[in-house]
Amino acid sequence: MSKKSWDEWVSYIAEQYNLDLKEDKQTQKQKKILEAAIHVFAKKGYSGASTSEIAERAGVAEATIFKHYHTKKGLLLRLVIPAIAKVASPYIINPVLQILDQDKPIEELLRDLIIDRKQLLEKNWKTIRVILVESLFHSEIREALVDHVAKNIVTIGFDKIEELKSKGKLRADLPNHVLLRGIMSQIGAYMIARNVLPELAQGKEDEEIDAIIDMLTNGITPESDSKSPQDE
Repeated sequence: MSKKSWDEWVSYIAEQYNLDLKEDKQTQKQKKILEAAIHVFAKKGYSGASTSEIAERAGVAEATIFKHYHTKKGLLLRLVIPAIAKVASPYIINPVLQILDQDKPIEELLRDLIIDRKQLLEKNWKTIRVILVESLFHSEIREALVDHVAKNIVTIGFDKIEELKSKGKLRADLPNHVLLRGIMSQIGAYMIARNVLPELAQGKEDEEIDAIIDMLTNGITPESDSKSPQDE
């Protein structure tokens, strides 16, 4: 999806649900409603949440929610669409580019990347959890994630992998999609373990990160000039 079509899609959804995406035009009541909705959606999910509970937590009448957002889905999309649009480039893509543009050994690049992603996830976990869970049930959110986040990550990831291959920092014999998938799955699994399944992340943080880097670099760095016995 092009930037133009993405903006048109966002504008269309906003128009359908009468959403004003400009934060500076939000009233104090709207901000309280959005904050309450994030908390309730994160705790109970979209289906389990009720507008009455959100209204109670925000300290407003339930009618106020319908006045500003019309429906519960309108409220959900008001939270999610700006989050995806704003977070995608400045918080997901740009920091990764800045890290990978550094002239450092692959181990240090991976460490910086893991720490940066961990901080991003922990700082925004409630919103991210709402987006991920509700993307399973709402095609609008799922399409936004795929077209505006996932595809950009793949495109940029492939470019950076080619660059690292040319510098001899990654194995040239492995396909780009295999390398990107391996790196993302290792880092992603660690993030999920820390936030959802802490029993799978029992070690000290530094030790956990060291182990991930060790697993990755032993599988993706170029082979040494010396041959193994089985190659003889």
